[in-house]
Amino acid sequence: MPTKLLSLTAKELKKRRRIVDSAIYTHTIENITLHPDTLLVLERYAEGDYSLDEFNVIMDTTEKIILDDMQITSTEESQVEENIISFNFQSPSPYHYTYPRSFVLKNKHGITDEKILSMVSGHHTVRAILNLHHETLPEHFDSSYLKYIHKCLFGNTFEWAGNTRDVAFTFADGTSAIMPTMRKMNSKNSFAKGERIAKELQNLDKILAECNNLQGLSRQDFVHKATGVFTFLNYIHPFRDGNGRTQRMFFEKLAEAAGHQLDFSVVTAKRMVISTMISITDSGNIGDISAVRHMLEDISNPENVCVLKEFMNSMNEIERKNAQKRIILAPNKDEIYTGIYESDSPDSILLKIDRNYIEKPLYMVFKKDYLSPEQLKALKVGDEFSFKDPIKENIKNLENLLIPKERLAFLTEEQIVERIKGHYDVQLKREEVNFYAKRVYRKLKKFDAKIETINQNTQFGRELIQQITNSPESISRLAGKKILGIGNLKYKSAKQNVYTLIQKVDEYVNTVKRVKSVILGEHLMEQKRLATIVEMPSKEIQNIFNLPKDMQREALKSSSSLHEELNNFIKKVRSRLTLKEYVLLYNANYKELAESVGISESRAKQIKEIFTKNKILQNSLKQIKFSDTQIINIVN
Repeated sequence: MPTKLLSLTAKELKKRRRIVDSAIYTHTIENITLHPDTLLVLERYAEGDYSLDEFNVIMDTTEKIILDDMQITSTEESQVEENIISFNFQSPSPYHYTYPRSFVLKNKHGITDEKILSMVSGHHTVRAILNLHHETLPEHFDSSYLKYIHKCLFGNTFEWAGNTRDVAFTFADGTSAIMPTMRKMNSKNSFAKGERIAKELQNLDKILAECNNLQGLSRQDFVHKATGVFTFLNYIHPFRDGNGRTQRMFFEKLAEAAGHQLDFSVVTAKRMVISTMISITDSGNIGDISAVRHMLEDISNPENVCVLKEFMNSMNEIERKNAQKRIILAPNKDEIYTGIYESDSPDSILLKIDRNYIEKPLYMVFKKDYLSPEQLKALKVGDEFSFKDPIKENIKNLENLLIPKERLAFLTEEQIVERIKGHYDVQLKREEVNFYAKRVYRKLKKFDAKIETINQNTQFGRELIQQITNSPESISRLAGKKILGIGNLKYKSAKQNVYTLIQKVDEYVNTVKRVKSVILGEHLMEQKRLATIVEMPSKEIQNIFNLPKDMQREALKSSSSLHEELNNFIKKVRSRLTLKEYVLLYNANYKELAESVGISESRAKQIKEIFTKNKILQNSLKQIKFSDTQIINIVN
């Protein structure tokens, strides 16, 4: 078994992972399932276990195993991507691309089961994709290079690979195939007719040549230009099959040559279908290309790619399959979106949004760290929510914050009363009041209502005390009875307990006053704590993090301001977090810490990482001071 290529750098491994993901997801978009053995070899390559040559050898061996294991053929009809329009057995016909009485494309392996063919063809194409990514970039991007890519991807599967559908192709069995008319399954949108394909490919060559292969453009300008080219090529649809995978590979290489990177792995199958479908009108002309532009913006913008990848990677296998049936995208900058909060991931939230130009709902992914902590904490599934993705300048400001401030609203009167009633001291005093009130009054309903009013207005308590003092019976009838003007024992007991009741009401009023003051004071302190902003350490401190220990000590010795910054940072983090949150930070419980503070889990991890590094530097600083003190003592 090949040994792991330890010489690969983290950057090289990251590139391998991106290419492998691209190879897998370009098939996911087409609803093509790759063979488990194919996926295993791809994963081993992504992890650095194989060189490219070893990968190719192992893929050859795996192909033989797959073919041996899947020697099952079927002539059962199944759906294909495009509808066949014309029909003539005596001349070149679209039906000659398939086996007789079948919709399965003729292939070099003689496979007549569409599912098996997809797996075997997928095995060939992912191998070709990885090899194409290692090839040098062409001098010109044109239709010849497009045909070359198609030949590379499908040459091991179809005889006609690299040949366009407008020119008759003769198979080894003597039949001749051509497909002058094509349209997407379940759609009225037609692709370019056969007689126009050659001319339109010439126009494509001309556009790319005049735009210098889209090179020398900013990312935004590249997206703008590429949108038209992508839509135009999709409209041409030059091949009988495999147009999508060929087109995506072509544009990945085109972007690479222009200094940009496209990552189609974050595009769901539904998004690809709908975006390309609405870009072509029923009459076969270019339609609404805004969805294609948005897609290219998302897959070329590293930040959007990161957001979408994080959200999709957080899903389980079933959720990922269901996600392919949704249009999932990142928001445009500086645009307000209103939708229903559907779900979240460790770092993102998902809004379901309806738009007039499309029947299907859109599912928009937003970064949690672009929301304020109070917004994030208040969100509940099913809530309607409006959000505007921040502009670049505001994003930069947000990235400089390690822990953002949280706006804590002032307590309402209702909230204050609820907290007063729930306080232990108030409840204890209320029990004492009730104890004597039962001895004074026959019924407590009216008395209780007046006591409740004290929780809202302590001044009323003074008035109540005065009322009980002057005329206790003005509140409610006293306990016991009076017969011929003489009260019984219970009545006499009631009269005797009036004074004690007044004392207990007075104590209750004072307790409510004190507790209210404590509640307001504590809330004010909480507002102040949450308003504390913890900024990222200075660049100077961050640079010291990455230095060797001996160089860290020298850097710390050279600047007293760094000492103060380190200490202030530690103090700020401790004062911003509650004791419970500090324990969660210490234990690296990122999920609960993120929920408590109102941030993403990635931000919680970042807090832990930076706080730990600061603590290490602070300890180094203490050692330096201790060593210096010892030296001074020795000298003295």
